[in-house]
Amino acid sequence: MNTWLTLLLLAPNLSALPVGHCRLGVDATMSSLTHVLPSSQSEAPVQTTSSARLLKPTTLPIPLLSSPVAKRYSYAHTVLVPVYYYLRSSALVADPLPTMVTDLLVIGTAQALFCSVCLPSAGSWVSGTTGGKIVEGTAAVKSPRTTKSPTGTGSMRKKFGPNKMGDGAGGSWVSRVMPALFSLILTLTLPPLPLTLMALVLGAPLYPTSLLPHTLLLALHVSLLGFLPIFYTHGVSSSAWRDVAAAWLPFEESGVWGGTVGAMVGGWIGAVPMALDWDREWQKWPCTVVWGVVLGWTVGRVLTGMLRMGVGRRINLSEREETDGMVTEQLTHCEKKSD
Repeated sequence: MNTWLTLLLLAPNLSALPVGHCRLGVDATMSSLTHVLPSSQSEAPVQTTSSARLLKPTTLPIPLLSSPVAKRYSYAHTVLVPVYYYLRSSALVADPLPTMVTDLLVIGTAQALFCSVCLPSAGSWVSGTTGGKIVEGTAAVKSPRTTKSPTGTGSMRKKFGPNKMGDGAGGSWVSRVMPALFSLILTLTLPPLPLTLMALVLGAPLYPTSLLPHTLLLALHVSLLGFLPIFYTHGVSSSAWRDVAAAWLPFEESGVWGGTVGAMVGGWIGAVPMALDWDREWQKWPCTVVWGVVLGWTVGRVLTGMLRMGVGRRINLSEREETDGMVTEQLTHCEKKSD
């Protein structure tokens, strides 16, 4: 009790002292406190780092299957999808609603085929960080401790036999097509509603209400292009989708995350021509946004899947908290007073 009374009496006088005397006074005060605190607290280590990461990634890059067919089809798929949308552009401008419905069938089939041929399904590869610690700012794993069977955290955890894993072919056709169909169902049911609400918040037209189906179809196209491969490779893993929500999946040579980021950014940029007063038919909702999504998806896949730019890197949106101690704050206050 006497020590605390001494602190209260000395506190008003510390600000009037020079910097050197103030520093000595703070040190003496803190040294007196160490005798009052219990031994368990006085002996506890003091955190001296200036920042600490609050959110850490838990996912590894989505690999591209090593078979020659997978690599060739991955390149062909990157080209065929934008070519198809280009060939359908006049029909999209003339009658958007039925055109987008028809295109859903084609793009959904193409994306499911891409997943089946080029990517490992959820549960057939190690999608988490069980192999070691992730190097900060990258997707590289260091000091792995074990190479046991995969322990993916998704719900689609069917483990294929050893002869069907790690052979570069991704297992039998049945083991690849069935997850693709299941992922297609998830893609068409879960992301479209949040994507539709996001589009409305960002300025998609609410009136006339006849345009709402167009917005929903736009969300379905974005979902197929951006999220079907993620459902196929990660299932409904909570840790993986947390990294998706944090925009923290690593870019990989398969071009999955690059295509997703490109589609989202491209759709946002694609809305810009609609505001121009050119009075062109192709400026109506949602033609330019669809084309922006496709162009962004293509650019993202070309940069990461073909040119290998940014492979293994993550978008760093981590939050950090300052952990400066009380003594530092008091010293800063004393220096300001002396000035």
